[in-house]
Amino acid sequence: MEQRQDDQAHRVLRIVADVLGRAEVHIGDNFYDFGGTSLHAMRICARIERELEVRVSPAALFDDDTMSGLVVAARPRP
Repeated sequence: MEQRQDDQAHRVLRIVADVLGRAEVHIGDNFYDFGGTSLHAMRICARIERELEVRVSPAALFDDDTMSGLVVAARPRP
């Protein structure tokens, strides 16, 4: 189960990096430090839903602006 969560986290971070135009993004990075906007947040959440089949609200980035908060929000629900 832990490996699956690590894979999911890696995929979420890859999506964020792609949307923000970064080579990579780390779990402790802050969304706003990369110039993240509400439009970026909506694009990130749409890609997560499309690619990972998990619905995440952009509020996940606004409420906890670290990547760790987004990774937690993007965990599949049973």
